[in-house]
Amino acid sequence: MSLLASFEASSPALVLGPTLEALPSVDIDIERQYALDPTRPIAFCWIRHRDRERVERALVDDETVADFERIGGVEGRDLYRLQGSPTDVVSAYRQWVTAGGELLECRGADDRWEVEMRFPDRTSFGEYYDFLADEGVALELHRLSDGDERRRGHESALTDPQREALVLAHERGFFEVPRETGLSEIADQLGISTQAVSERLRRGQAQLIENQLVE
Repeated sequence: MSLLASFEASSPALVLGPTLEALPSVDIDIERQYALDPTRPIAFCWIRHRDRERVERALVDDETVADFERIGGVEGRDLYRLQGSPTDVVSAYRQWVTAGGELLECRGADDRWEVEMRFPDRTSFGEYYDFLADEGVALELHRLSDGDERRRGHESALTDPQREALVLAHERGFFEVPRETGLSEIADQLGISTQAVSERLRRGQAQLIENQLVE
């Protein structure tokens, strides 16, 4: 039986880590990733931003990125093809492929990644998780579950931080009209930034819509 793992990861040595650190307002969504050379994986990712020039300056300065190209997008949201650097970067791609892992979702914002992956079993995931920890990656495990549960309803779709943020926002009247509280009050309660709260609420709502309304 496969294992579904949801966790947060943060390190400037991860691919695009320096960009997330330099631009906390950006939102990066890795669409897919592959590699002909496992030391230099290629990623296609959507980057939401307020200033494309600032994003591309950050990518130029990012030592974990060897090359990048904008291949599409609209105002405030661009699709990039990126190639990871062969040096100065945690070789996470090679490690999870070796362990038999599959990247399901990977979204970056506020200096960290929210990751969902599938592994053959707990042992293979444990090896990957220990590898990241040994590389100095800051980790926060959210959930381990049966890999077949990913599409079994909104409870399995939400991460624990997303559920916590949504419940607190509901209890404090964030969704009322007019609103009875703001993002900053929720952020203070959770001990995180307003950007992180906004991301958790948006992604949590998107998951609920996908599982409840989209066939």
